[in-house]
Amino acid sequence: MIRPAGARANAVVLVLSGTVAAVHAERSGREVWPQQWVGPAIADKPAVLDGGSASTGLLAVTVAAVRLLPATGFLRLLHEQHSVREHVLRQLARDVIAGRQRLAQAVTLPATARIAAWLNAQDPAARVAWRGSQEQLARVLGLSRVTVNRALAQLTGVGAVRLTSRGIVIADRERLDNLTAGS
Repeated sequence: MIRPAGARANAVVLVLSGTVAAVHAERSGREVWPQQWVGPAIADKPAVLDGGSASTGLLAVTVAAVRLLPATGFLRLLHEQHSVREHVLRQLARDVIAGRQRLAQAVTLPATARIAAWLNAQDPAARVAWRGSQEQLARVLGLSRVTVNRALAQLTGVGAVRLTSRGIVIADRERLDNLTAGS
């Protein structure tokens, strides 16, 4: 745990390598990971900019190298360095747009189509679309592990993905598109 939920976000987390997730724990103990950062990245900028307590915790979900940049230094960089400010604003805009899309998919698509859309949105140049466990993918998408398991069985059955020891490999991107569009 890098920072627990409810703690003041007094520094941005510079993710040099590895993966860090924002973690929201439900009262039942179930975790949802509404956002992830894969290094190199700056994690949880909105919490620092807001200046209050963060509603989510930050958790290293893989081995990660991170550095903390105090809020005062981050804010000074934004104020003094035009290129840093431009980069941060662009990334914040991308994060908001991606969040809107995830929300729309969560309320309009069945689980299999949501997983197909999420996998298809991953880096097309990467051979493996997801390297984590099915439990971790469930946390990212706000689904149960059983639901993810069943959906992946369907996606495997139609030849859209392959489950390998290295992770989930996209076998047919067009099939994933069709499964998302046909919902």
